[in-house]
Amino acid sequence: MPALTDQQIAQHAANAGFSGDDLQIAVAVALAESKGDPAAIGDVSLQTEAFGPSVGLWQIRSVNPGHGNAFDRAHRNEAANADPATNARNAYAIFREHGWGQWSTYTEGQYRRFMDRARNATSGGGAVRARQASNSSGFQGEIAKFFDAAAKLVEGTRKPLLNASQALSHGAASQNAFGRVQASAAAAGAHQANISSTCESTRRALAADQKFRDDLDWAARMIRQHDDRAAHAQQGQRTLIDQV
Repeated sequence: MPALTDQQIAQHAANAGFSGDDLQIAVAVALAESKGDPAAIGDVSLQTEAFGPSVGLWQIRSVNPGHGNAFDRAHRNEAANADPATNARNAYAIFREHGWGQWSTYTEGQYRRFMDRARNATSGGGAVRARQASNSSGFQGEIAKFFDAAAKLVEGTRKPLLNASQALSHGAASQNAFGRVQASAAAAGAHQANISSTCESTRRALAADQKFRDDLDWAARMIRQHDDRAAHAQQGQRTLIDQV
């Protein structure tokens, strides 16, 4: 496969999820790593029992079968990364997980030589810009959708529980559940015990429901804080790059 144009690399990067300044950096890193050749194989002399060569546009270091963690096995397959679209998606996943520090052409600064080409490639393509706009909310947008759906689900289960609890409490308090016939005293006692037990079960269900809501709120806050810290760190990196 011949080397891709800068615009084609930019489109693969945008389709994978890169946006804004990171999209430009992604294009520059790919050009520095592989010169745009999706069939590029590198780091052959660095192969070990666990690691194979670096592969494709973003020169993703491959992990040999039977080695690496679940993330590596999912994103560092040598054969899969020969495909430019797959390579772009895996590069984005690695970037999201570890940042740009995984690429020596970024940490050592070689990518800067290609930033003008990267800016040109990402500024003139309407398709790239459209894809960037669709990804503007990114992972956080999908998380927001999840928590909104979960909250609606919990709310849907909470109302029937509250209604059941109120009805059971009302029944337990009623003096006429079995009338006032003396022969029904034993049945009335059993009925009262059953209602009390069910009330207690309902109260426990409501308590568990509330704990789930609290845990859900806590998880949402932690994810938002993580995203805010990541955005702040990326902004700091961009500031340093602009100052160089």
